[in-house]
Amino acid sequence: MVEIASGPAMQGELAALLIEACSRAAGGGGCALGDPKRTGTPVRALAVVWLDGPEHRHLRVDVASLGSPEGTLSSREIEFRDEDPVPDRYRTAGLMVAALAAERAGAAAPPAATDAERGPAAPDTERDADAAPPRALGWSVGAGGLAGSGIEGGPARAGGWVMATALDRRSGFFGTLSASYATALREPAPGLSVQWLTLGGGGGIAAPVRPLDALVRARLEATVDWVVGSAQDPKKPPEPEIARGWAFGTRTAVDLLWPAESAVALFGSAEAFVRIHGTALEVHPKPRAALPTGGFTGMVGLQLRLH
Repeated sequence: MVEIASGPAMQGELAALLIEACSRAAGGGGCALGDPKRTGTPVRALAVVWLDGPEHRHLRVDVASLGSPEGTLSSREIEFRDEDPVPDRYRTAGLMVAALAAERAGAAAPPAATDAERGPAAPDTERDADAAPPRALGWSVGAGGLAGSGIEGGPARAGGWVMATALDRRSGFFGTLSASYATALREPAPGLSVQWLTLGGGGGIAAPVRPLDALVRARLEATVDWVVGSAQDPKKPPEPEIARGWAFGTRTAVDLLWPAESAVALFGSAEAFVRIHGTALEVHPKPRAALPTGGFTGMVGLQLRLH
């Protein structure tokens, strides 16, 4: 059973080329793509394939043989040339899966890939681990700055954000948890300042843009805002008057990450939010300040991919 964790295509024609090459070399029941639980035939080995790096030139294959007394995991990595066709890279991956599976089972290895299919190979590496092949779930964390709608009829807000993301690279679905802190860019009224903390959680779907080496994400989240307004009256002691409030809502966003396969990527996002109800802050003797029931936010920053 083969799982394609990353690369130009998780399924379709390229994935079919990988399975065809693997099945020809492996013999027996051949190779199949997908979840081992969905097959009714015995599974000899599990394989995970990565095609990463600039222009998807770095190939890595991990294979674990089921029932092997050693309980080990074999890995092999090679580097393609820029001129090597992408279909040939997938055929090479299929041959590598079959070869590693045969080695783990103690059988003779199937024919190796030709130079035309493989390109110059980096030194092979094998490692032992008491574990199954890594899952295709990728984790990342990002941080940066934001600016957007602030007080209704008043100043905008600016601040910073952090976001943790878990991405299923097979399906493109992902989940997020985020937090941000912002303050009004200027006082809505003399002596009045407003700050708020926003927490969000949700998910969406991600899709690669191959020509740009970018990743586009559509995101939907539920949010909660904790808002604090404080007023300083020069005629009274320095203790400020403070008002607090909560607001609940949702937001939709389109995120862009570039380069998509880099360990560190540039992040940009445009968000539109809607609050279920507005929050009004009344700090005597200052004018009433309220959060808008809807607005927009722009975000920029960096995202770090965790392994």
